[in-house]
Amino acid sequence: MSARAPLPILVTIPISHYCEKARWALDRAGVAYEERRHLPALHRVAVRRAGGKLTAPVLVCPEGVVVRESADIVVWADARAAAGARMIPADPEVAREARALADDYDERLGPATRLWVYHEMFDYPELVHGSMTAGVPAWQRHAFRVGNKAIAFAVAKVLTVNDENAVAAQQTFRAIFAAVDQRLADGREYLVGDAFSIADLTFAALAAPLIAPPEYGVRLPTVDELPPGMVDVVREHRETRAGRHALAMFATERTRPAAPAPVA
Repeated sequence: MSARAPLPILVTIPISHYCEKARWALDRAGVAYEERRHLPALHRVAVRRAGGKLTAPVLVCPEGVVVRESADIVVWADARAAAGARMIPADPEVAREARALADDYDERLGPATRLWVYHEMFDYPELVHGSMTAGVPAWQRHAFRVGNKAIAFAVAKVLTVNDENAVAAQQTFRAIFAAVDQRLADGREYLVGDAFSIADLTFAALAAPLIAPPEYGVRLPTVDELPPGMVDVVREHRETRAGRHALAMFATERTRPAAPAPVA
């Protein structure tokens, strides 16, 4: 009996929407992989050891190739997907439009929703304990229990989370949602072309903090569990065309994977 071939290793922060984007792409493409999850801030050591820089996700392939950005992981996965599961359209013009939208969401939407959610949730560690620690090593679960304030301080410093930037982040994601609303106003089913693409995947994944999809790769707090500063904004965005589209993409195009077992 031959030994099983080694799997690609995906280094992640479990709650990260960029990491969810990578998980979604790999799952959609049918690529088996091993996910290694770490807390924010503490993830940097694992990322560096994997050959990345400072951010997660990082995909380490058995042949030694290291894919360092979520957008590149989507491209890598897409090249291995069956025709019906492709995320980059075959038509070059449609592909250019889809990738341009995805690049814009990566550059503006992802940072804005991340910063705003961290700002709103720093004082509620009990709400995000499960999402933050799902599948991480035992010592990191303990570190979150006793040191969540220190982790929050480190994250706030790296991401410059403060009141002023949280206001600016909300202005950014509201503008992007308005643009997506306008794009969808003609009744189209997908953001670009006539099939699910990298644009839909990227928008839905990076909008997840504003819509709380139940299909997310870790359990997020439900809308009713959110603190007062968040709940009205999330309910509002779930009811927009853009929010309904993102929820529909999770419901119809995302199969929630089984959570990895915690690492001792």
